[in-house]
Amino acid sequence: MRFTKNFKYNIKRALPILAIAGAGFMSSCDKEDEPTPVQHDVELKFFQDWYEEVEIDNIKKHVADPTVRIVYLSVVNGGDYTNASTENISNQRRFFTERFQIAPNKIKGRGNFQFEPGVILKEDSLWYVKQGWTINKQNQK
Repeated sequence: MRFTKNFKYNIKRALPILAIAGAGFMSSCDKEDEPTPVQHDVELKFFQDWYEEVEIDNIKKHVADPTVRIVYLSVVNGGDYTNASTENISNQRRFFTERFQIAPNKIKGRGNFQFEPGVILKEDSLWYVKQGWTINKQNQK
């Protein structure tokens, strides 16, 4: 015994519904959902006479890590460089220029340098500020 039942339908109405259902099905197929790594910032600290964390190999390691968004070179201990000479400040600029050239868009300066007023050259001062540091910023309330 065989039962058959014919249903009447309007193809003009059924076609858009089938197309939407098919598109939803096809878009969910063949997708490989990979979790995107959570990005974070890294802060490498330094102060006068201690530059261990900002060594080139350490910076390269963090820059190569795909989960690191920005590497901050952060001056600590109040950034007191008041006993630094003009020549030492310029040498320090060359020291950091080499580090910033590793990945200019991924490395930034953070913190405040305290230099003796009038000791730092204008071009050095502008370079430090361009990298993200501040110079002789006073604590204002």
